[in-house]
Amino acid sequence: MFPLVDDFKVEPVFEDRQHERHQFKLVIDGRNYKGDYIDGEIQWLNPHPKQDVGEDELKAVEAEVHELLGEHGVRDETDDIEVEPMLNNQARQLHMFKLKIQGEEFKGIFRDNGEIEWFHPKPRRKLKDERVEKVEEKVQEKMKEHLE
Repeated sequence: MFPLVDDFKVEPVFEDRQHERHQFKLVIDGRNYKGDYIDGEIQWLNPHPKQDVGEDELKAVEAEVHELLGEHGVRDETDDIEVEPMLNNQARQLHMFKLKIQGEEFKGIFRDNGEIEWFHPKPRRKLKDERVEKVEEKVQEKMKEHLE
């Protein structure tokens, strides 16, 4: 599938206030749109793209916006991480985790020294290095929270 969104920009608004959120701007077929990203949801401002595109295309645009928000570090793809112990003895601890990025499931092992070992398919084959680094940082944070 080809990208539907052109010229994507996102920035925080109302920082350190009750109504803090991220606002994004994008272009679809030469038309400008704005939206807010609040608590994992897209809230379109006027005009709403559904006035110009069909339901299927709107779903594809929103999926792409979620993806772009992840690339910009706004959306945390590790929120739905699943963790299960693999080996738990005195010498070392291993925990398997899985999470979805761009709709694809990735699995790996988290070692007690903080090292991550990915199973196949490895995210670096499908995602930009900077993105994988951000995801790995988040996985390490979530795993440390989980193990405490």
